[in-house]
Amino acid sequence: MSLSPVLQQWLGYLSLYGWIWIIPILERLFPLRGQKLLRPGILNDLVHTYHPFHLWIILNSAFYAWVATYAQQHGGNTFPGQGALVDAHLGWSLLALFLIGHTTFYGAHYLSHKIPMLWQFHRVHHSSQTLDSFSTSRFHIFDKTLFALPALMLIAYFQPDPGVTLVYIAFSDFWGRYGHGNIKDAHWLGYFMSNPKFHRWHHSNHPEAIDKNFSAEFNFLDYLFGTAYYPKEGVPDNFGESGYSNNIVVQHYRPFHDCYKIVKKDGWMALLRKPKSKTKPESNAKPDPDTHQSDTLNAVHE
Repeated sequence: MSLSPVLQQWLGYLSLYGWIWIIPILERLFPLRGQKLLRPGILNDLVHTYHPFHLWIILNSAFYAWVATYAQQHGGNTFPGQGALVDAHLGWSLLALFLIGHTTFYGAHYLSHKIPMLWQFHRVHHSSQTLDSFSTSRFHIFDKTLFALPALMLIAYFQPDPGVTLVYIAFSDFWGRYGHGNIKDAHWLGYFMSNPKFHRWHHSNHPEAIDKNFSAEFNFLDYLFGTAYYPKEGVPDNFGESGYSNNIVVQHYRPFHDCYKIVKKDGWMALLRKPKSKTKPESNAKPDPDTHQSDTLNAVHE
């Protein structure tokens, strides 16, 4: 698939700058819930989106280049499947990219909720008390690297057409904004796509929805592995943490501080596995926002 330089440039602009303004217009026209455009943390989220120091891109690019260079210099075409998508048909390339993107995203997302150390970095993304398209960019750079790195390494290995890859990335960027958006759409979409209502349950503090709905654009993996939660009635309205900072600088050093507190309290292994709860939480109890989402013990902050 050959894309002209102009089209590639416009797709790049759309991914970086277009959706952040197009999706908010849809939020105003078709709101899922009544929400203010100017809300606490909005300036922080805009800084997350447009600040010039996108370190996660540098980290991912470095790993991408390393995988591609290593495969060329040491493996040639001897590694199983290496370069399998170089001359693949457009349809097969897109299907492969979707499978690569979805499986790696689901796996990284699942682990970021289950491993305490990873959760402290992913927690930044879940800290916003208002869920809208602007909150999509609220990520710690290490967390964002974890999500993108596996897919980029596989893309470097299988080498699909760059034009097809760019089209997929543009679509993925659009759906990331849309899925976080305060947009009302058909309920039935949530049975096969991660639409705004489906993803809102993932961000909510409702106990029954904790550690659910990990998928990216399509949610077949959630239904396959039993992590889907999508009731017919109701829309979640409780998100984030009231005590978490809306300062991007604090958001980038606090995970290290919280990891240190976990080690100090429970030892190094507590970064890799959660301590077992000594008491069974009541069914109507809200999770403690200062811990991992699926815990009710105050294991981090006292």
